Amino acid sequence: MTDELWDLMSETTEVRRLADALRLSDLAGTTAPDQEREYLLRRAAVDQRHLVLFPDDEKGIAEAQRSAVMLRDHDAVHASHQGAVPAAAPQWVSLDGAGDYVRQEAAAAGLAGQD
Repeated sequence: MTDELWDLMSETTEVRRLADALRLSDLAGTTAPDQEREYLLRRAAVDQRHLVLFPDDEKGIAEAQRSAVMLRDHDAVHASHQGAVPAAAPQWVSLDGAGDYVRQEAAAAGLAGQD
């Protein structure tokens, strides 16, 4: 197995941990926008990395588009981008643009495989 695949599997495990924590905080009514953003960013970044390794995976493509839009929309509402260009910028409107937005934000957050 390649290092890239091992890294992707490790990050996927972390995203699952974040999802569990987010679910518990949602049930308790204590979820904060930054907690939700961390989950959305990490999930969207994993989905983008999956596409690099498996570019013909149609289900993966759809999931990556969905998670990218979710992050972009969250950041547009909360003005929580870290990269140079805000989420509400017109260049991010398309599905491809949403994926580019994820890559900008993942690189700004220093997530492996995104810079």
